[in-house]
Amino acid sequence: MNKYFSRLLTVISKSPSPRDSGERVGVRGSRSKRDALARALFPLAEMSQRFLPLMAIAILLPQAANANAADVYPTRPIRLIVPFVAGGGTDLLARLVAPRFGEALGQQVVVDNRGGAGSVLGTQLVAKSAPDGYTLGMIDTAFAINPSLADKLPYDAERDFSFVAIVATSPSLLVTHPGLKVRTLQELIAAAKKNPGKITFGSAGVGSSSHLSSEMFKTAAKIDLLHVPYKGAGASLIEVIGGHADLTIAVPGALLSQIQAGTLVPLAITGKKPSPLLPNVPTFAAAGFPSVNPESFRFMIAPAGLPATVQAALGKALGVALSHADLQARLTENGFDPEHLTDREARAFVLREIQKWRQAVKDSGAKNN
Repeated sequence: MNKYFSRLLTVISKSPSPRDSGERVGVRGSRSKRDALARALFPLAEMSQRFLPLMAIAILLPQAANANAADVYPTRPIRLIVPFVAGGGTDLLARLVAPRFGEALGQQVVVDNRGGAGSVLGTQLVAKSAPDGYTLGMIDTAFAINPSLADKLPYDAERDFSFVAIVATSPSLLVTHPGLKVRTLQELIAAAKKNPGKITFGSAGVGSSSHLSSEMFKTAAKIDLLHVPYKGAGASLIEVIGGHADLTIAVPGALLSQIQAGTLVPLAITGKKPSPLLPNVPTFAAAGFPSVNPESFRFMIAPAGLPATVQAALGKALGVALSHADLQARLTENGFDPEHLTDREARAFVLREIQKWRQAVKDSGAKNN
């Protein structure tokens, strides 16, 4: 209990009532020293003394209620905001993790897609939510890129969030529509040099990791591609499948079914070695472009000010979820490398990523006003 009110209640409880002592209020020297002290501590001491303890309790009760709510968290379903439209890698990861995560928490975790402005809109929604653990966000590399991309964000990436954990990392796969009639990275480069600025590259948005990855590739290969930003990786993928854009880059798991169906052609993948999902697809490094090697990461955030007990509960539940063999298998088969960096490790990692991407944004000339 607040020390101020403890002192006040102690003084009040020991003070004799004017009615009991027979003293008359207003006569000099008629009040006890205790009454004078109470009046000095609290200007409303003129009120009947029996109401003061009730007032103290009324002031302190909400604090106790909030503490109790954090202790019993969670008591209702949890919203997991994905700041992209459905169908991309971050959305896929959230939907894979949500069932086991909810099971570990004892409450349903509902994925809520809020795409737009290169993930800024959905991320802002998380920042402005109550820090009670009932609104979380699953975000990706765009979170580290946006501070360098925009002149001003509606949130502070370093101060407005609690970092729950890094969930997974993943390589990125470059694919094309069969209509472009290229089957290797070398054939793509040759086609781009014959038709500068005409081959289109769809991305998850201006300044997204897919956009900056394409810029890295353009610079390394000395070619000119036309960038076409969309509201998420899912949207750009749909456009490439439909033949409305020529290229895109995304998490391998989001592309496998289309590759197997022949509606997409894989050209190269980031990372130090080929993916076990696509062992015949070379890495950018093996194809002669070692500088094209961005790593995509996904992590969970919450609004700043999250109670320590809630933060601990979320971190523990996520660790339990990621320890399940079936979830690990599903993540791996979809091209993710499961991770579980704690809140402090996640914060340090993300702050390093923010610094790392500053140079990539500068080199690309990307800007999102």
